Amino acid sequence: MTPAYVTPRLSVFELTSDTGQREVSELLSRLPKLLTPAVTENLPPHFHDITSDTDAQAWYDRMMSESRLFIVKENDKDSIIGLLFASTEHPHNVHIGYLLGEHYWGQGLASELLQGFIQHVTKTENWTTLVGGVDKHNKASSRLLTKLGFVVRPAEDEPVVFYEYSLYSEK
Repeated sequence: MTPAYVTPRLSVFELTSDTGQREVSELLSRLPKLLTPAVTENLPPHFHDITSDTDAQAWYDRMMSESRLFIVKENDKDSIIGLLFASTEHPHNVHIGYLLGEHYWGQGLASELLQGFIQHVTKTENWTTLVGGVDKHNKASSRLLTKLGFVVRPAEDEPVVFYEYSLYSEK
């Protein structure tokens, strides 16, 4: 499987309907270990309680029907350490989400992942805006998006804060 993009420490692969069964099986077996309570604490309910093969398959089917799904690996290693999603329901304003396993927090990998994604989609997609929704209690993700140039979208006392990144200025 060829990476969609590579950063200095990460290789990111998009899963599609053509993805081989080996890669899908690898993801399904890794999900319960990756989607721990700490990782899913600030994520939507369908990320919680993935503890069986059946749960993992249902989550995978839902994600593949709702978004473009990318798996994240460390360069030259085979284990999946994170995920990135891009919901292209609106062809120009694309909602994104990401997560890394707990062991990989605090190393700058999320920043590297998203910087690489921005560079990749700027060259390959006709999207104009990336939108990231962050639970208001998830300060680390809020800081990261702000650091990368995302701007808060004004909202009234919502549990989720939305951040926007304009790709238009990159083209």
